[in-house]
Formats: sequence, C-alpha cells, structure tokens
Amino acid sequence: MFCPACGVENNQKEVRFCRSCGTELGAVSRAMNRSLPMRIATSLDTYLENRFQRNLSNGVVNLIAFLALLIVGTIYLASGWSGWATFMLILSFLSLLFGVWDIWIYRRNLPPTAKKQILSSQPNTTELDSSHKDLPQPLSVAEPTTKKLDLAKK
Repeated sequence: MFCPACGVENNQKEVRFCRSCGTELGAVSRAMNRSLPMRIATSLDTYLENRFQRNLSNGVVNLIAFLALLIVGTIYLASGWSGWATFMLILSFLSLLFGVWDIWIYRRNLPPTAKKQILSSQPNTTELDSSHKDLPQPLSVAEPTTKKLDLAKK
C-alpha cells in the first residue's frame, strides 16, 4: 500500500500508520477494501485460481474417460458394430485431446515457485581460465578521483 500523503510504499500487511510520515493508513485500507473495482478484481482472482486448480482434476478425468472409451470402442469394433465403434473412438480421442489440454493449462499457470528447476550437473562459474591470470587488475573508478583529491590537498 502506498501512503496517500507522501507516496512511500508500506509493505507490511497490517500497517496502521505510514512508516515515513505517520499518516493513518486505516482509512485508505478500508476505502480500498470497499471499492467496487477492488471487489471485482479480488473475486476474479479467486475465480481464476479455482479454475486453474480444477484444470488438473478435469485433465485426469478426461484421460480416464479416454481409456474407458478406447476400450469400449475396441470391443464394439471387435463385435462388428462399426458405427458405434467409430463414434466411441472419436469420443476417446477428443477426451485425450481435452485431457492433455487441461493438464497443459494447469502446468503453464503454476506459480514460479512451484515449478521445479532442473539443475545442471556441469559447474557454472564466471571465473576466467588460467591463461588470463597474468593480466593487470583494472583500476577502480575511485582511484583516479582519489589521486586528484590528494593533488588538490597539496
């Protein structure tokens, strides 16, 4: 939350006063919680969060339906009912498509902290190899300025 008086950001959740100028922030917090755009944004965030969580369960259900429809379609095909077999096989492949799609959407919308990072087994270093060790050390930015100040003192 930003202070309306001085503009400083106050990061704590239950802050009552601005850490910079001391303005009471309770009124700002109450106004933000009661405003229509904030309520709409909060409810939309909640809906999207629940929707993305449901994508995983929908994907698993669709993959199970794919297997069941594939088995039934194969049985119908073996029994000679080609019309029903074709219908069941088309439904099974649609179910596979929707299952993979739902799981892909779920994985794509995972927060970055939930995604596993694959660590490389190769060492990762920014050091130069041994052939560059005889190079002179670069001067720092402060050295020429310090020399000028030393000359000015004399």
